[in-house]
Amino acid sequence: MRLVLVEDDPELGRQMTAWMADAGHHLTWLEQGAAAVDWICNHSCDAAILDVGLPDLDGFAMVESLRKRGMQLPVIFLTARAGVPDRVRGLAAGADDYLTKPFAAEELLARLDALYRRAAQSQSLPDRRWVGNSVLDPVRRRISCGEEVVDLQPREWTLLDVLMKHEGRIVPKQFLLEQVWDIHFDPGTNVVDAMICRLRRKLESAGSNLSIETIRGKGYAFQKDLV
Repeated sequence: MRLVLVEDDPELGRQMTAWMADAGHHLTWLEQGAAAVDWICNHSCDAAILDVGLPDLDGFAMVESLRKRGMQLPVIFLTARAGVPDRVRGLAAGADDYLTKPFAAEELLARLDALYRRAAQSQSLPDRRWVGNSVLDPVRRRISCGEEVVDLQPREWTLLDVLMKHEGRIVPKQFLLEQVWDIHFDPGTNVVDAMICRLRRKLESAGSNLSIETIRGKGYAFQKDLV
């Protein structure tokens, strides 16, 4: 894999460069968050490994900036912040995984391999399909309706996909946490509600008739208006 690491600890940066080389991966190591965002937007890579506590632009802000620019590459946070609120914030910002320091090199490599397999599987999906009045492009994670096109973040796409697979049924919030965020406990935050709201706005902005209904006290239900 072609990887980019954004880490301001020189010793850890040197160690990870050696680990990745031994595993057969090519790693570009950067130390500044703002410069790394520009680098990622102008280079091709398979995944990014980001520290959270960077001196100029923290990892959360980096991911948010990358997603706003349409960058869909997989992101793993690598940080000493082990608290549940930080984990939830990182995943809600658009990261795909979260690994706390100290960590084993073998675990990081296994998580990178898992991300790579999921990305490869998405490339083998059908190019496009109609759902309601909308065209869904799973490779680009894009929804179009007539001339209107909206791009979804990886986790937004996964959330929509889970809801569509359970069309017409109530999907509990805890089930969505497990399937979309891999969180198997109540984080005490509104991460699901917030992403549902963003997803709804994007669907509405495209003129899509795909809708997500809130079932108070129970969860959410996906439906498409075919009229």
